[in-house]
Amino acid sequence: MQEDRIPKVFISYSWSSDAMVLELAQRLVAHGVDVVLDKWDLKEGQDKYAFMERSVNDPDITKVLIICDKKYTQKANDRTGGVGDETVIISSELYGNMNQEKFIPVIAEKDEEEKPYVPTYIKTRIYIDLSDENSYETEYEKLLRNIYEKPLIRKPQLGKRPEWLDDEKMNYFPLKDLIKQIKGSSTDKKRKTCIARFKDEYIKTLKEFWIEHITPEQEFQQFLNTKTLRDIFLDFLEVIAEQDDNYAEILASIVEEIYNELTNLKNFTQQNSGYESDIDLFKIHIWELFICIVTYMRHVEDYEALHTLLTYTYFLNDGLFGGSSKMKIYTEFRHHSRMIEEGYKPSTEQKNKYTLLGDVICNQREYLPIFSKKALANADLFLYQICMAFDFPKDKDSWFRENWFPTFYVYATGNDIGWERMKSKRYCKKIQVLLGCQTIEEMKERVKRCEHNRDMRYNGSFDSAPSILDYIELDSIGTLN
Repeated sequence: MQEDRIPKVFISYSWSSDAMVLELAQRLVAHGVDVVLDKWDLKEGQDKYAFMERSVNDPDITKVLIICDKKYTQKANDRTGGVGDETVIISSELYGNMNQEKFIPVIAEKDEEEKPYVPTYIKTRIYIDLSDENSYETEYEKLLRNIYEKPLIRKPQLGKRPEWLDDEKMNYFPLKDLIKQIKGSSTDKKRKTCIARFKDEYIKTLKEFWIEHITPEQEFQQFLNTKTLRDIFLDFLEVIAEQDDNYAEILASIVEEIYNELTNLKNFTQQNSGYESDIDLFKIHIWELFICIVTYMRHVEDYEALHTLLTYTYFLNDGLFGGSSKMKIYTEFRHHSRMIEEGYKPSTEQKNKYTLLGDVICNQREYLPIFSKKALANADLFLYQICMAFDFPKDKDSWFRENWFPTFYVYATGNDIGWERMKSKRYCKKIQVLLGCQTIEEMKERVKRCEHNRDMRYNGSFDSAPSILDYIELDSIGTLN
């Protein structure tokens, strides 16, 4: 039914239910239903049979309420009186081509055995029972919802075909089962054991996506195929966040280990030669996971967890075949895939986009309700904006390793990140832990560094990524209650 359409109903009844019908009709009218009733629509001199026939057949009448009591049922079954005439009209339409949902039996009376009086021709129909005053209000609501086509329990929207149906080679059951075990853990020891097993199983499963000397097209397809596995990690993330107060430290160490295992070619081949492109898929995956973790922490406003994750000292592989590890900051996980952006994108219809990976992650890899396009894009932009506020050691190897280029900034709505809320003293105190500050003045000193950087943009783009000070003036921080 159209939202602006007024529902119109006709009531068929016997004089024995006069009082009940009049009260029902008046209440329906009060609730916006246009009721056709002989008491106020049938005038002297009009043909009663024609009125009934016109009312039943009128295409503007969306529902016909059949008020069933003992007298009505007898007359309907015997085809006598006005009720008998209406029964002939209704039954012919009921079994004809009209929508059968148009006709609703409404029980007004029951027999000694509490069985409703219902005419034989509609005995198998689902009915509304207004015969019991104890359940009258519940049944009336059901009737009203039926008339307005607003059921209490609605069929959910049709979703997408599950991606895991195509994952014939992958067995995700162990990971899903471990999440259930973590959720149901009765002791800290069991929970920690299951978390460690999940990490090992996740790495093992990720390794199955490895293809030696992978082509750009193969890599992009494998990247698409990792969504189911990534979604399982996001389920794991939510569970441990609920179960463990120290979840940020746990996640940081897991990301560190995933990186060290999957960026070391010794874990995939016995040969001593290989290319960066052989592990590119895994760097993409780790980059995406890190953004998702930050998306979750921002969603639950856990600024202490964010501080832990972003200031954690990561000991990461410094070579393609392992060897020594170096202390790194979180910006090491930011990844630009030349394989996909320069090797594959130019051959696709998306060749003119700034970023193919960013477009796919934001528009095709949502995991609602938390991991939406907007939330993912804003988390990526947040990681760039907040980076300048920390006292990280300088990395002589690469300017980009001191920063986080926000790949998704073209999909972000920076005003949703909330920096303008720092005008409030309360909000400042809330996020002080994020920056590791004790006072608002100390926070200002950190935010002072977060100036606009014109270089933070795509080649050919006029708009660069916004910084914190694009949304709030330094002097206005902490000026309001």
